[in-house]
Parts: sequence; C-alpha cells; structure tokens
Amino acid sequence: MTGAARPVDELLTAAGLDPAAGVQIVSVDHLASTPFDPGLPLLVLAATRSDVPVEDPLPGRHAHRGPRAVLRALYPAGHLLRALPGGESRPLEAIDDAALRAGDWAVPALAATDNLASPHGMAAISARLRAPDGCPWDRRQDHRTLRPYLLEEAYETLDAIERGTPADLAEELGDLYLQVVLHAQLAAEDGEFDLTDVYRTLGAKIIRRHPHVFGDVAVTGVDQVVTNWETIKSEEREDAGRPASSFADVARTLPALPASREIQERASALGWDWPTVDGVWEKVAEELDELRAAAGESSPADAQLHELGDVLFALANLARWLHVDPEEALRVANRRWVDRYGAVESLVADRGLVLADLDADAKDALWNEVKAR
Repeated sequence: MTGAARPVDELLTAAGLDPAAGVQIVSVDHLASTPFDPGLPLLVLAATRSDVPVEDPLPGRHAHRGPRAVLRALYPAGHLLRALPGGESRPLEAIDDAALRAGDWAVPALAATDNLASPHGMAAISARLRAPDGCPWDRRQDHRTLRPYLLEEAYETLDAIERGTPADLAEELGDLYLQVVLHAQLAAEDGEFDLTDVYRTLGAKIIRRHPHVFGDVAVTGVDQVVTNWETIKSEEREDAGRPASSFADVARTLPALPASREIQERASALGWDWPTVDGVWEKVAEELDELRAAAGESSPADAQLHELGDVLFALANLARWLHVDPEEALRVANRRWVDRYGAVESLVADRGLVLADLDADAKDALWNEVKAR
C-alpha cells in the first residue's frame, strides 16, 4: 500500500508501467537514502506520515536537501513527473516538496545520454564511446595507453583541492572518475570485470578494514585504527597468497616522496619507530653530516646519491612525525618560490631595471623585499 492507501499495482497500471520491464518504487520518506537508477522508471510513493520531514539517515550523504532537491540532482528541471493515479504531468521544477510528499508520482526514465548524474549513466556512455560506431580515439585505447591520463587527472585533482573552487574540484573529480569508468569498460569488453566488481571490491574492503565502525572492535584513537588497518592488510596479503613482506605491495610507480611516507607509516604501524621525535631530529642531523662528508670532490657520485637519499628519507620521516605531507610541503615550497620570483620580476620591470644586470646583493635585496611582504 502507498501513503495514500492505493495498491502499488493500481499505480503501475495508471502509470502504464510493466514491472517485467523494470521499475523502481521508493517512498518519498526514503528518497535520500535509497540508491536508484534514473535510467529506469521510478514510482515515488507519498509520505507515510505528513508530519515527519524526510531525513537522510546518513547525514552529509547528499549536498541536496529535500525530495525535490534530491530528484533535481539526477533529473533535469524540465523533466515531466506525472501525478498518480490520473493527474497531470508537471515539470520537476514546478513541483514543491509538499506536493511530492502528499501524493504518488511517476518519474519516467532518462535516456542513457541524459542520465548524466548517475554512475549507471557513465557506464552506458563509456560503452557507447567504445561501440563499433563510437569514438575512434576511445576505441584505440587500452589500459597501457590510458596510464598518462590517469596520472594527469590525479594531479589536476590535487591542484583543484589546493587552488580551485568547489566547482573546479567537482569537475576534476569527474575527470578522474572517467578514468576508472574507462578502465572498467575495457575490462568488461574482455570479460574480466566491470564497474559492479569495482564497487563491490571497494565496499567490501572498506567494511573489512573498519571493524570498529562496521563490527564490534573497539579502538581508542587514530593510532590503533592505523595499526588495525595494517594488520588486516597483512592478513589480506596472506589470504591472497601474495608476498608476506609488509612492504611488497608499495607501488613501484609511486613518486619517491609519497612512497617514502607510505613505507615509514607502515613501519610505524608495525612498531618499527623512534620512541620520540628527538631521535628523528638526531637522525636528520646525522644524515646531513654524512652527506656533507660525501660531497667532497673526491667522493664517488654514487656515494653522494646514497647519502642524499638518506637525508630525504630521514626528512620524510620527520614530516610524518610533524604530521606534514612531504610531497605537499615541497609542492607548496616550489609554488611559493615561483610566486616570489614572479614578484621580483614585476618589481624589476616597475623600476626600469634589467634583472640579468643586477649583482647578487641587489637581487638578494629584491628577494628579501618581496619576502617581507
């Protein structure tokens, strides 16, 4: 029965929908908490109680509040909804929350190319791109040729986090997700896996590695969460028959600083760490002394490479103790230096000087002037 006490089969008949062809039925009370596919017809049933507002049982799951806002996030404003059993069709933008809660509504399915706000839609779009009459560029791609774009989109997403607007970040996250969709589509064509396997594997992994949230394990803080995480990962490697080493699956393609951070975070979670940060400071000083000794003209190049690597490794460990991401710290330092140099160039131009003609003291004075600002 619906909120208006009408049998569902009567509503299906009134909406002209055949359940055998696929249909979704959701109460407006649960619209925010029930995943559904806009590519299938939807029946939105009236609220069971008019005095209880619709609430998302997982606060923060949606940026949109209220049944119309949830629908509007998935359907275009002009999408026609039909009041049941025999009412008129009205555009979504003309229907308020009170009307959605008061009656039953039929929401027609979106075409694949219009289903733009759903993972289901992206899967259909990627399949269309790879179809025999699809895009020649997309049809040429494989997992290896897409590798540069995965890295590029990841870095552009990082840039949007640091310097962009929320809209920029939403766009870049979409570009990054497209890479996931395309790789899954390639695998689906070969009968290996598809997006449902990606979702299932990820969901199962997150639930398994958070027994303090989804199970009955008690934790006292972040440190214990990290220790449990590494223990569970070790058990997963053993169950999968992978190398037993806790560091065997650190990605070889990771940039050096993130890899160093990952190695040292794992080592700490396994109990291999300094008791206090004092030991880390001493290690940094020790490695700097060894680098200074290896920097002489008579020292072989590989010794300098070795000692410089030790200094960077020790600094990455210090960054971990200071709760600073070393990669982010270096990116910020790079950007800060470039910005300051640009400011120096502007000063020189404003004063009618030529930067290349200035001596070291003059350049240093300009640099300090900009830094003081």
